[in-house]
Amino acid sequence: MDDVNDIEDLITSVADAAEIGRNKPRNVVHLRHKAKNKPVQAQVVDYKPSSQVPGTQTIYIKTWGCSHNSSDGEYMAGLLSHYGYKITDDKTIADLWILNSCTVKNPAEDHFRNEITAGKKSGKFVVVAGCVPQGDQKSSFIQNLSVIGVQQIDRVIEVVEETLKGHTIRLLGQKKINGKKDGGARLQLPKIRKNKLIEIIAISTGCLNQCTYCKTKHAG
Repeated sequence: MDDVNDIEDLITSVADAAEIGRNKPRNVVHLRHKAKNKPVQAQVVDYKPSSQVPGTQTIYIKTWGCSHNSSDGEYMAGLLSHYGYKITDDKTIADLWILNSCTVKNPAEDHFRNEITAGKKSGKFVVVAGCVPQGDQKSSFIQNLSVIGVQQIDRVIEVVEETLKGHTIRLLGQKKINGKKDGGARLQLPKIRKNKLIEIIAISTGCLNQCTYCKTKHAG
């Protein structure tokens, strides 16, 4: 069995070893070289707007009917463009179609229906506006589509945004001031005119509602 030294001898031995280490010549001390920091290169990433970002999509607007309806279409184009959307005459590249309808003549309404069908088949988002959905809100061919009422065109951005998210929004209410029906779009709204030499100013909306066989009065 090995001999066990006194505890005092052990402490003294440890202390002596530590003292020897402190007094060791510098030429035997190993120095650690500090690592040089490597330059960090900034990574440049090209940002491409997502198609889900509001205001980055392309919109196609088609209008049928009277000058008043054409003016409404120009206001909607102006509002959307001012917000950031791209307005195009090429419906094949558009993300969403706004179809601004007229109910006075059957051919215009037939074209409107056909365009809805074409938009759905092409996989486009479709928003309908104008007199047809306003006058006959329960029509089967506009069900499950977003609708902009004739007095709600100033909210076109809201409708387009929600439609692009996959929602269906229908704004068909009438605006009233002091209990009386309000007029159309405000003149100060942004506008993209189809003809730069012609400005359309609507001086009235609706009619006297006296024509017996007219359905337009239900839309105005």
